[in-house]
Amino acid sequence: MKRRLSVCLFILVVLFALFAAAETDLKDFHCGEQGYTTRIPADASTTFQPGNGLRIWLDEPGYVPNVLIWRRTDAVEDPQTYIRETYTEHMKKTYGSRLVGTSLSEYVDMGGKRLLGATYIYKGSSGATINQMHLLEVREDGQVEYDARYLNAERDMTLAALDAAVRYYQPDSGSSGETASEEIRCEEQGYTTRMPAGKTTTFQEGNGLRIWLDEPGYVPNVLIWRRTSRLSDPDTYLGTSYPAYMKEKYGDNLVSVTQQADVDVGGKHLRGTAYVYKGASGATINQLHLVDIREDGDVEYHARFVDSERQMTLEALDLAIRYYQPDTGASGKRAGTAASSGKKINAASAAPIVSGTVPVKDSRFTMELPAKWNCQVSGEFMTFCYRAWDPESPNRSVFMFLKLEPFLKSQAAKDMYQQLSGSFGGSYSLFADAPVLKSLTLAGVLEAIPDTIRFAQKYRDAGAINPAIFPDIRNVTILEKTPSALPAPASCTENSIARISYQDAEGHSCEGLVTAQPVDTMHYDLYGVDGWPCTVYLLMGVTAPMGELAELEPVLTRCLSSFSFTPEYVKKAVNLSTEEMQTLLGIGRQMDNARSAMNIAWERRQATYDILSQKNSDAILGYDRLYDSETGEIYRAESGFYDSYDLYRNEYSNPNLQLIDDQSKQYYLNGIDYYITR
Repeated sequence: MKRRLSVCLFILVVLFALFAAAETDLKDFHCGEQGYTTRIPADASTTFQPGNGLRIWLDEPGYVPNVLIWRRTDAVEDPQTYIRETYTEHMKKTYGSRLVGTSLSEYVDMGGKRLLGATYIYKGSSGATINQMHLLEVREDGQVEYDARYLNAERDMTLAALDAAVRYYQPDSGSSGETASEEIRCEEQGYTTRMPAGKTTTFQEGNGLRIWLDEPGYVPNVLIWRRTSRLSDPDTYLGTSYPAYMKEKYGDNLVSVTQQADVDVGGKHLRGTAYVYKGASGATINQLHLVDIREDGDVEYHARFVDSERQMTLEALDLAIRYYQPDTGASGKRAGTAASSGKKINAASAAPIVSGTVPVKDSRFTMELPAKWNCQVSGEFMTFCYRAWDPESPNRSVFMFLKLEPFLKSQAAKDMYQQLSGSFGGSYSLFADAPVLKSLTLAGVLEAIPDTIRFAQKYRDAGAINPAIFPDIRNVTILEKTPSALPAPASCTENSIARISYQDAEGHSCEGLVTAQPVDTMHYDLYGVDGWPCTVYLLMGVTAPMGELAELEPVLTRCLSSFSFTPEYVKKAVNLSTEEMQTLLGIGRQMDNARSAMNIAWERRQATYDILSQKNSDAILGYDRLYDSETGEIYRAESGFYDSYDLYRNEYSNPNLQLIDDQSKQYYLNGIDYYITR
């Protein structure tokens, strides 16, 4: 029974992953009538009906498919009875004989939450068969009911919209209705947000936008600062650098410092630190310092208040974070002040390396890849593998191998098989050619890739994996390694994610983020050596030319996580164990886990290697990296440009460019804004 229950839960998790994967095109939506925000499909429309709720129309308004959200104004005292009996009776009364099916689920996993739920099937007025999923979320800030109605053909799109509505539901802070607020715009840093109505603001260069909740110049207040450069190590900044600044500023008046890994505010999980210090008047002041790590520019928030002002200040902070929205294309860097006269620098805006993705699918799988990329697959079911790459730069790639074998554990085992192959042939000859893992580690797997390619080439006609699928990885150096959160077999000898540098066959310098799970299941004595072969599961990763991984990692890991097998393909699997079947069914969830694990590893990386990667890339390609001392914008120029520019900088309309050196190396952590050409 325990086994059956775990399988059922697993299937629910897999279904959830499939729904969640579809939420790629969403927009924030605020329901002022009931005081909450959530996300809905970008092309959906809505209507609100008092006593009924917010209806999200996924097609034509008034018809299925649609999703309903109702923040209850009264509490359901017995949620189980309400779902199983009260609401079911309502459906029977509403549809009578047209209600053709009822399925009462104890729990439904949706939007990262476990909710009470039931599913109904009824005949609509047109005779069409309609499905309705009804969910109840029990919350201290007000129970919420959700309904999703759809035809069978609309199931996936509707449940994806339902998943988003549930996942991103967030009530307004401290209110059952809309907080009285007004939109504000920060022209200096290019963003909009909201603040309590009737308050005033000031902007101070290098400090940020201050929202004064009482008299300007005094607490309580909230500060927003859109950083002009990304934080290379947010944990160190929050845990060490900023506390040191506060200690220097307030000395003995700093009463306490409390580190907080996650602070839930504005519908987000942010990192933060809370301070208590004595102000100039002797009053005890609280200061909450938060950082929002964002691809469009990290944002710092400060909230200062005395104890009696806590609630009003945190509500203002909630508004500022919840509604923060940067201008399209804005970077948070302020406009330069250089004179417009003088020679113009021939600079072109830097375009992204990869712009957008497109769906790729056949009868076996679906995934997202950058447009115009090549994709090649090999193997079947548990031996399935693929590699996708940019034809203009093949080292930009994504790859995955579900299962690779055989590998030998030592050169001694290979030598023994080579001795025996002449006499016995057969599998002895095959093992005599098998690649060797010098260590049962991720490093051992990566080092064995060239030999694995040679093995696949020799046995291609015998059904081995197409050797062209393998990434061209040689001379690997592991720069950093992080334990992986991916589930692994009990006999896995190492489960980690590594940031690597390597060379391809032509000697080009590259980098990547990779993982693999070597598995050693048993021992076999072969004339004094262990001759039992081992297996490698989930060899996968993303790669890029040196200097490009920092920009490409978010896009490529998202592509990696988008992979899933089609249900039709899995149904064709034969002669597979139950465990292998479950692996195939859950591969979408596994890929989503892989993305999360890789992103965690990437976020924890050392900035030193980012800087080194960019410097090496510039040196190899013949470029200099420059920064604008006024705006913080980053330029890349052909070597030699700066020498000439520096001699005559006063003749240029922008005389503020400086060469990035060891004293300003932190600028290597910023993306390139402009390319300078001659």
